[in-house]
Amino acid sequence: MWNLETDRVIKEIEKSNGKNIVFHAPEGLKLAVEKEIEKINDYFNSTKNLIMWGAPCYGACDLCDHELKYNNIDLIIHYGHEELPYAKPDIPTIFIHCYYIYDEIEQNNILNKIDEYLQNNPNTIITTTIQFKELLKKYNPNIILGCRANISNKPKSELEQGTEKETENSKILYIGTGRFHPLMLCYKFKKSVDLFNPTSKEFSAISEEEVNKFIKKRIGAISKLLINPPKKIGVVLSTKKGQNRINVYNKIINLLKDNNIEYMPIILNNASPDNLFYDVSAYIICACPRIVLDDYLNYNKTLLTPKEFEMYIKKDFEYVFDEILFDDFEP
Repeated sequence: MWNLETDRVIKEIEKSNGKNIVFHAPEGLKLAVEKEIEKINDYFNSTKNLIMWGAPCYGACDLCDHELKYNNIDLIIHYGHEELPYAKPDIPTIFIHCYYIYDEIEQNNILNKIDEYLQNNPNTIITTTIQFKELLKKYNPNIILGCRANISNKPKSELEQGTEKETENSKILYIGTGRFHPLMLCYKFKKSVDLFNPTSKEFSAISEEEVNKFIKKRIGAISKLLINPPKKIGVVLSTKKGQNRINVYNKIINLLKDNNIEYMPIILNNASPDNLFYDVSAYIICACPRIVLDDYLNYNKTLLTPKEFEMYIKKDFEYVFDEILFDDFEP
């Protein structure tokens, strides 16, 4: 069960004195939020215009304020994420973390399993996502925000200095559901990561062998350009607020110019095989790294992250994971 903070949402709506309220949720929470809208509508005796955002929501990087600016919206209720420091909404937005709720017996069972793991692996860095922050508060876990593989509790000003040394002699335990976030950690730090799923209560791992297999595939994609030098490259910039990596985009454009490679700039809201159909040798995706790392098999052209393209230019095949950083965006 997710804590959707109904009372807080009602108070925020009252405080805003707004009439037109949009509820913005990822796919896994939309049905639960539909029920929330019904309850909140009853509370206000149908005097508010409560609207569900019907399009996909990929994270706190994918805000809907830009699309709503012509619709006289007073407040957005965004579920399932924490506000990103590089993606500030222009319409007042309340972020509901949606902490997962456990009964006391189940919570103790989960914490006991984690404690047992830590007794056997004392030098462990714990990472998780915002939904499990409250459950794991006694461990002071590292919270992964957005497509960033940071595992440091340092101040934000220090986060970009890298944390590779912190992981050299440590195990990494990811607590949560899904595999994308622990895979990010594997790719960045080039080591295995242990997983604990609080829902199934099971431990598993992403092995170093699996990581090396992935990196080998990505090196293969880069090598294609060495075998057949690109005639033209598409450079894709996203309009999504938390994916609009304009500084990365400009850097790639300059690299292409410096190396006399023809290019086609493309700006769009949602990258998919349906809207990337141009006569180019490859696409460099200056947006969410997941488009390349998760979805590359869906495209008939080579997809590269900006870091991978830099590897091609430098002929340096020491793999560098592409993650979204604060400096990717205009101040």
